[in-house]
Amino acid sequence: MTLFLAGHETTAIALSWTWYLLSQHPEVKAKLLTELNSVLGGRSPKVADLTQLKYTRWVINESLRLYPPAWTIGRQSLNECEIGGYQIPAGSIILMSQWVMHHDRRYFREPDYFNPDRWISGFIKSIPRYAYFPFGGGPRQCIGSSFALMEATLVLATIAQQFSLKIEPGFIPAPWPSITLRPKNGMRMILEKR
Repeated sequence: MTLFLAGHETTAIALSWTWYLLSQHPEVKAKLLTELNSVLGGRSPKVADLTQLKYTRWVINESLRLYPPAWTIGRQSLNECEIGGYQIPAGSIILMSQWVMHHDRRYFREPDYFNPDRWISGFIKSIPRYAYFPFGGGPRQCIGSSFALMEATLVLATIAQQFSLKIEPGFIPAPWPSITLRPKNGMRMILEKR
């Protein structure tokens, strides 16, 4: 149930933020289109193309870093423990925020800047394991993480070849940290055929 219902909502939210970021960074959009033209040549993407759509995936990774749909997760401690020098009593609720970690200057140079090139090979191994965790982690990691990344990459590649999306003039989206990190008043975009 989670895979089919929650997975589509979070992927849609991630793509909304991705389109916003691309509309603000024409140099990134140009690199994305160059890759799509080179790899796909105008045809629809297939699962077999995913390994060649590296920059497209980096765009998704960077969007998930800046605007993770699951912006915070909570866990309850079963036993008393110590984390980072803090004593945690048994039964405590502990919140871990992807939003906070993904904007931490210790791990991400220029953390507020949309830079898909940071995901070049090897980057993820250069940071601590949970500095980037858009799908949570450990035994309770999102069951649909692989599906969501595949779906987002294929949808982005499909739409970007056919259409250009631009933010409506004067509209400034604001993150709304509810259960998911949604654009507070939606994402007002203008869709133009390429």
